[in-house]
Amino acid sequence: MKATVLFFLFLLSCNSYNSENIKSSDTISKEAIAKHANNLLKDAMINSLSIGITYNGSDYIEHFGELDKGQNNKPTNRTIYEIASVTKTFLGTLIAQAELEGKLSLDDDIRKYLDGDYDNLQYDTKPILIRHLLTHTSSLPGGIPGIDELFKEFNAALPYKVHRIESKYTKEQFFKDLGELELSIMPGTTFNYSTIGTELATYIIEKVYEKTFDEIIAEKIGRKIQIPDTRVELNEEQLTRLANGYGMDGKKTIHMESKLWGGSGAGKSTPADLMNYMKFLLNKENKAAVNTFNTLYDAETIYGDSNNKVGFFWIMNEEANFGKAVSHHGGAFGMQNWLHIFPESNLGLWIITNQSGLETSGKLDGLKQNILNELRKTNSH
Repeated sequence: MKATVLFFLFLLSCNSYNSENIKSSDTISKEAIAKHANNLLKDAMINSLSIGITYNGSDYIEHFGELDKGQNNKPTNRTIYEIASVTKTFLGTLIAQAELEGKLSLDDDIRKYLDGDYDNLQYDTKPILIRHLLTHTSSLPGGIPGIDELFKEFNAALPYKVHRIESKYTKEQFFKDLGELELSIMPGTTFNYSTIGTELATYIIEKVYEKTFDEIIAEKIGRKIQIPDTRVELNEEQLTRLANGYGMDGKKTIHMESKLWGGSGAGKSTPADLMNYMKFLLNKENKAAVNTFNTLYDAETIYGDSNNKVGFFWIMNEEANFGKAVSHHGGAFGMQNWLHIFPESNLGLWIITNQSGLETSGKLDGLKQNILNELRKTNSH
């Protein structure tokens, strides 16, 4: 996408996070969190960590390790990371906003927004609805042709194989393939994580607003909070701040590339931006953000947990001490991150590392649990 986006319009300072102004209090124990982060850095595969927390008016943001071992280049609040599928949460917020504005309905047949008949995008007369795209119940394939098969074998060469396909797959081919699909399951009945469905949702939101995904993020979210580095397409200056990523063999790997709309996982952001975004999501005055936590699907066991529910791309559950738990994972070729929101406790937590392997997600999840334990202990005193 090529877009000139105006940032910092109508900024609401009460929701903005300035990277030079870090607040902290006894609510968040910096020393305790640093202890757990540094313990994870003992893992030879983990180069660096960035952690952001906002909790009941107290903020914590810190960086550990080196982006590139031996280079003494510690991450900063302005380091740009690939946030991968966490991008979907921005898309979900935009769709919720469009619903509030009456520009679309979650029960719209997606073909309302497509050029052409696409008679194939229904099963036994039941069409795919926008809500099915949001909940990964559209019955569409997981990935573009040729991708799903590659994930049967995980090794350090996988990113390069995936990149060869994704970097050449055009929007024109996307719609051609979409018109040739045959649905084998009724939409709305089975959870199947689908980047095809998410890219289609991104196309729809662009068509609704007649702007690019980046422009809509800047207009609908960026007018309320400072997120100047949250976008799909980076400019030349931003590219100089894009962190290197490291793969499952510990070696530097390539960045993701797509010629599609980018909502499924092509987004980039910084710790400073994500801090502001977490505050935006926790602000109950932002009705679109709050609405994304509404349950849209809970008819089956998802990811092995019968208590999991699906919102606007979010996976939602309950946490014993912090209440409703809303989360999304993002995995790029050389980076992984988790975004956790606990709206009932006014708590947001984001963790990222510039390493991606089969065990990375679990390692970050373990760090998340240690941080929650520290927050629990601090606030029980």
